[in-house]
Amino acid sequence: MSGKWGFTTSRPTDARYGDDVAKYAMSHGDPGIKTFVREVLQNSNDARLENDQPARVTFRLESLQGDEAKEYLNALDIEKWAKHANLATDTESGKHIAEAIERIKEDNEIRILTIEDENTGGLLGEENADESNFTALVRDVLFSSKSGDTAGGSYGLGKAVLWLYSGLSLVMFNSTLSEPNPTDQSPRLIGRTRLPTHKSEDGDTVYQGHGWYGNINEDEEGARPESIWGDEAESIADGLRLTRPDSPGTSIQVVDFRVPTAEERLEDEELADQITEMAIRWFWPAIHRGDLEVAVELEDETKMASIEEHPQYKPFTSCLTGRNNSVSELENPGDIKEEIIPLSVPKTSDGGDGADGELDLLVRRAEPDESQYQNKVAFVRGAGMVVEYYDRDRVVVGNKDFHAVLLGGRARPWGTGESFSESDTIVEKFLTAAEPPQHDEWVRTETLANTYSQGFRTAVEGIKSDVTDTLRGLVAPNVDRSTTGPQRLGNRFKIGNESRGGNSDRTSPSSQRVTGDTSISFDEVHTHWSFNGEVEPLSDRNEIRTVTVSLIRMAEERATTDRLPVKNISTDTAGVDISLPEQNGVQVGQLEPNPGTSTVSFEGVSIEDRRQVETRMKVSVDVAERGDQ
Repeated sequence: MSGKWGFTTSRPTDARYGDDVAKYAMSHGDPGIKTFVREVLQNSNDARLENDQPARVTFRLESLQGDEAKEYLNALDIEKWAKHANLATDTESGKHIAEAIERIKEDNEIRILTIEDENTGGLLGEENADESNFTALVRDVLFSSKSGDTAGGSYGLGKAVLWLYSGLSLVMFNSTLSEPNPTDQSPRLIGRTRLPTHKSEDGDTVYQGHGWYGNINEDEEGARPESIWGDEAESIADGLRLTRPDSPGTSIQVVDFRVPTAEERLEDEELADQITEMAIRWFWPAIHRGDLEVAVELEDETKMASIEEHPQYKPFTSCLTGRNNSVSELENPGDIKEEIIPLSVPKTSDGGDGADGELDLLVRRAEPDESQYQNKVAFVRGAGMVVEYYDRDRVVVGNKDFHAVLLGGRARPWGTGESFSESDTIVEKFLTAAEPPQHDEWVRTETLANTYSQGFRTAVEGIKSDVTDTLRGLVAPNVDRSTTGPQRLGNRFKIGNESRGGNSDRTSPSSQRVTGDTSISFDEVHTHWSFNGEVEPLSDRNEIRTVTVSLIRMAEERATTDRLPVKNISTDTAGVDISLPEQNGVQVGQLEPNPGTSTVSFEGVSIEDRRQVETRMKVSVDVAERGDQ
């Protein structure tokens, strides 16, 4: 028994050469082994069943030669695949496939990497379901069906890299489902290749490049490959070296595995060491908590991703195990101090709840022999993956080196024995939306902008500056920093009227008629000031005509004549004209709402400010009685 390859067709006018998946993955992070391990483990970790057992992931490296390679390639129906691949190799994106085919022929060898996970959901869902594990991993491109609050991925980049790391752009799947299928029995086997768009030899047919290995189903739309199930799938899996253990989960086989950025082919031993080290580096929280187990199988040995084997990460796990013994000051090596970082999550744009949430910062003073990862903060949320290691080496004074963990969302109470709260869940969703496709930082993203109301930018951009400010108080407490550095200013300011010569320190007719909340803070990551606010008349009889925002330099708590230009300003208030005019030669932000507008919200940033001189925001508002022209 064997499966067959089928390729989708399109009209010649629809022909597009190349594969956007590879381009996308290559442009969103270095496609080294780090990217591959992070994305693959994230998918398995997210799919873990809700029980007390960990998700178990095994990377199996095999280099097949001679008769073994021939038997494997025959089971793969490689001749049918090669007919299409050879038609696509004259395209720009098909060159690497041509090189891979030639190398396999010359060496008479092919390396395959099988990623086998257990205690996970498996490829659930119908062949053409709109949303399911199956369609998300096998059929769709750069979309995800993950809906859990703690899911690590929301863009589907993890599955895109599978084909990028295959020299033949070919990936096979064999899955044991965690829930019974109504019509078929596990296992479920299917393969997919992503070739450039290509034409048939006679030029009459255009193939989109997407090909599937499976049973061919003939219908009115033509030949369509579908999954192979049950005994037939087991028989084919034997020939493909893709047999699964009797446990729910999925085995993914990357055919002709390669690291796209590697100058030379890595030996299996070296590759195994890199995989285990990357697994610990980015998933020590999940591994430490017993939610994830990772191993790499070679021909004659198995390597476990063990924190004991990588002691450089123990200072971070010690932050969790020792947080209940938090001290008031970091006096001695090994001391742990816990601090709270406030995070105000705004409401969602559809009216969903916001929260006055918290992030927990655990800081541990480093031992003399703990030199690796010193002065870095591991950012972690409920998915159990380290989003990034935030380097704060420059805030350390003297020998107060440290390791720190910032726990957010459902990870916030880890190590306390407590459960996460409702506000933790709200924070978890917010942080998830703040991660770009590569999941390597918390920043302003399109998802945040589309999901949350005014204030989301200040919230997410303030995390790093607040962490830095807090660390300064712990590891550099005796340094006089005068008026420089990040300072949270969340006061209710008096609002002057620029057109009448007023300022923020003087009561004017406008300030007696307008109220508002404003906030400004310095972002050390982007070295600019972020601000936001909301203003409204005190009387319902009045409406806002113009709001002008200017940024004033301070000196010894007094305003100066020096102004910092506003780089951009935006608003969530409908019907507002936005401009950046100059006043006295300095750019300001200006908002002009439609008549009848009673409340105007805004947010913006200054130009880059490497001087970091304390700066305050001045908001000038022109008001008038409703209907007054």
